[in-house]
Amino acid sequence: MTVSASPRLGKRLRAVLRQARALPGAAIARAVTRTPRARHFSGAFDTRAAAQEAVIRRGGQGYDDAAISEVSFDLMCQRTAWDYPVMFWLQRFLPDADALIDAGGHFGTKYIAFQDLIDLRPIRWNVYDLPAIVHAARRRQGRGGLPVEIAFHTDVTTLPAAQILLCSGLLQYQDIAFPDFVATLPDRPEYIILNKVALRDGPELYTIEKIGAGCVPYRMRNRSIFEAQINVMGYDILDSWNIPDLGHVISTHPWLGRSESRGYVLRCKSFQK
Repeated sequence: MTVSASPRLGKRLRAVLRQARALPGAAIARAVTRTPRARHFSGAFDTRAAAQEAVIRRGGQGYDDAAISEVSFDLMCQRTAWDYPVMFWLQRFLPDADALIDAGGHFGTKYIAFQDLIDLRPIRWNVYDLPAIVHAARRRQGRGGLPVEIAFHTDVTTLPAAQILLCSGLLQYQDIAFPDFVATLPDRPEYIILNKVALRDGPELYTIEKIGAGCVPYRMRNRSIFEAQINVMGYDILDSWNIPDLGHVISTHPWLGRSESRGYVLRCKSFQK
């Protein structure tokens, strides 16, 4: 049995669709912004500074915010499907390494997630993160809530020289260019493992991500430019993988398309024979 709409309902529906097609993009964005449902991503900006200004107007501070430091800790300590490529390569690199820098590593959640599948005891695991995050992590560690093997740093100059740099979910939040960050490290890591890098085919942009009670700027890079940048840094891409579940559409700007999330394994060319 086929159910058809009444002529009156059909006429109204066609009128609504005509009005929606006539709305300019900015008007649609305003309409979505005013809806009461909390959005995961909203707004689109050309620069991080513009996105940060919008965050402040909304009452947020960015990622260096005690209000979001504890958000989703238990969830982040669980392994996900996109962690397994990281563990595969990490296990291959560990025998030749004595130190690892976990940049943007929060409370050492990847150490916790991986430790029952990989023997991490021989490696010095160094988390580098923002002061609010590290302060909360050290407080939790002092209460016995985090492994004592994890060292926490807020100052890049206190980091040891490390053969492995891990950045899992860092690049979309980082406030400096990735090559500039790598250049500040005590020594060039032979291997870099990147995961959950937000990319798109169009021009780079920033949006705002809601995290718990706070919100932060979120960067979506142009994929071709980013991969060319890796080559200029002096690194080869050994492996790369797509993470379909972490692609995002900005709810206020759906016409900008869906972002892509990727992981990468890089090796410094100067270490290759």
